Amino acid sequence: MSTTSSEPPFSPEEKWTAYLDGKLSAQEAAAFECEHPEAVAEREMHARLISAVRLHTPVPKLRNADFFNERILREICPRYAEAPKPARSLWPLWRLVFASACCLAVTAAIYALFVRGHEGHPGHDYLAQVVSVEPGDNLLGATVLDAEGLAVVWIDGLDPLPDDYVLL
Repeated sequence: MSTTSSEPPFSPEEKWTAYLDGKLSAQEAAAFECEHPEAVAEREMHARLISAVRLHTPVPKLRNADFFNERILREICPRYAEAPKPARSLWPLWRLVFASACCLAVTAAIYALFVRGHEGHPGHDYLAQVVSVEPGDNLLGATVLDAEGLAVVWIDGLDPLPDDYVLL
């Protein structure tokens, strides 16, 4: 018996597989058919089944067609094997360093113009600037108290709040 493995098949399943696949020699196949009279009919049924499966099964799509086409072209045409390879699509290290340096420069410029630019100028310390103080009620009076860079709007004429009042 000559099979694909180094040892001859010993189990009945291995013998049936080798017989159906046509891996047995003519003498071994004849001996197997003598032992199993139904083997010839099974082999014919197996052959019809295999041909039907091959005929009606769709061909699978080749996922790496470019790779296989390149390998085939190398075998056919030796000049193709020496053709220059296309550039890699990933960024090389020097481009990554250059992009990082540009991002740092833009960040430093934004910080210098918008964040640090207002620290030394007087009048820009406030988040809000008092433009006008006019209460909507004629019974109330309002004044602006400016002391040590802190502006407070004082409103006269309001009723005092009780001591148990909680401001939120």
